[in-house]
Amino acid sequence: MKTSTSHPIRPWTLMPLAAALALSLSACGGGGGGGVPGSSASLSGAVIDAPIANATVTITTGAPLGQAGATTVGTITADAQGNYSVSVALPNTLVPVFANATSPDGKVVLTAYLGSSSAMLAAGTLSKTNLPNLVISQVTTAALAMYIANGGSYANLTPAVYAALLSQDHDDILAVSAAIKAVADGYCAMPADHHDTDGMARAIAQASVAAGTSNSTSALASASQTLGPSCDDDLKNLMQYIASDDTWTPELDLGDLIEQGVVAVAPGTYSLQGVIAQSGMSAPTQPPATPASSASAPAIPQSTLVPPSILAANVTVDASGNVSGSSTDGSSITGTIVGNLMTLTVKGASSAYTLAGKVGVLPTGFVSSSTPSAPTSSASGTSSSSASATTGYALRMGGRTQAGGVLTRFDAVLVPQNSLPAWTNIPTTRTHEDGLTCNSGFGVRLMGTGATVGGLVLGACAQPQLSGVSLSAASSGSNSEASDDDFNQRTSVSFNPFALSNTNYASTPYILSAPGVTITKTGSTTTTYSGQMYYVMGAKDMIFSTSTNNGLFVMNENPLDKMLETQSNQDH
Repeated sequence: MKTSTSHPIRPWTLMPLAAALALSLSACGGGGGGGVPGSSASLSGAVIDAPIANATVTITTGAPLGQAGATTVGTITADAQGNYSVSVALPNTLVPVFANATSPDGKVVLTAYLGSSSAMLAAGTLSKTNLPNLVISQVTTAALAMYIANGGSYANLTPAVYAALLSQDHDDILAVSAAIKAVADGYCAMPADHHDTDGMARAIAQASVAAGTSNSTSALASASQTLGPSCDDDLKNLMQYIASDDTWTPELDLGDLIEQGVVAVAPGTYSLQGVIAQSGMSAPTQPPATPASSASAPAIPQSTLVPPSILAANVTVDASGNVSGSSTDGSSITGTIVGNLMTLTVKGASSAYTLAGKVGVLPTGFVSSSTPSAPTSSASGTSSSSASATTGYALRMGGRTQAGGVLTRFDAVLVPQNSLPAWTNIPTTRTHEDGLTCNSGFGVRLMGTGATVGGLVLGACAQPQLSGVSLSAASSGSNSEASDDDFNQRTSVSFNPFALSNTNYASTPYILSAPGVTITKTGSTTTTYSGQMYYVMGAKDMIFSTSTNNGLFVMNENPLDKMLETQSNQDH
């Protein structure tokens, strides 16, 4: 059973780290394995920011390579595309297993937590289709850097602790990931006082923790200070790049690691409702040349803006996890679910997408089988007294267009047909407040990504309503991280109160939007950003679309984004 851990460095944490690390080592991890454990496991994955050719891949138990307590159990050299396959002998114990990668020049060092040794033995054969962290990347490296910076111990690392880490430190992990990718892929130069990307990531995480004791400097601010202001624009875009990629999106959310065994979604026919938002960034065919100095950081490739689109479809999920269906606009939808890992292909008349990410169970009570009357405003509506709870699922996915490779975020739900969201069943009390003071509702820290709003932080108080959720600014007594620009903390950020409400109650009631959101940054000059905000029940971000850009405001754990692995296994 997964239980919650805290963000141990912040004063608003759920509980101290020592208590988190006291979680039972018998905590279940992602559908587990099944079958009789063997003496070895076959692993295949990749070393990727861009593919790192001929990287040395080392599998260790106990701790990452070079750390106290590490035992090497296998070594292999990746091929020219960064791919590797290795068979390793593992102990049939709960000791944690790590995959480590080093580039031929020693400058790119990455590591990944793979789960417990016994679970890997039980699975036998593992690849990124059932263990996403076998792609050793900037995300997996950043997560471990934040874990250790927060006082974590490798010996006490379990799938339950890792799941809570991803949820509660989501924005910091994303920021450190962007810094690693900026250097590993040649967008920005590595500072002269750092030898490799792993050491740099640990330094950024540690600096954030140290600063957090006094002025709550975020990991993004620490990354900016480390890489220099010329890298800021790339950091803004790389955070959104990572959150919209079908390789790294699963790694940002799938803390339970091994994805196999029981399919998370019960067989049946569902309504698929979601928002597709192209990031405006295309994945380059090859990384740029490493800049000679921090003043020569190249720009992320940009594509033509496409406004967010709404997908409304009827789909079926069979007992094997196969997904198929079609949307109201004629798009075809196919995919698979392996444990909590979902892949989708959406093909329409004008565009086609390949997507991957997490599917999880919405909390009990969020989905209703009743038929309430449609609300007449964002603050009114009536609900049937005969409402009954039913099961729905949240999807957090990233991917790309099949033509042009434009990175794309997809937030969606998979819910029983004719069901309706019960927004007022979202609890308004919480124990993980992100340092925000709210007279009503609960605090939500929203960190912007992308060219337009990257680094802007909105400290909001969220109040569920019958038709959606209203957001207003947290009080002025909140933590200094509440409303600022992480790239320039001498500025202040504010926004007008807005109500996220249903735009199409008949076909997509789980999708909310607010058409007139205004964000103002005030420093030596004043800049105003106007656009439309979208939110889908259970999503970990809100999509902010302006006339020139689609951005994401990502969140740490709060009542809006609660998700379960299965009905009986809580994710965080």
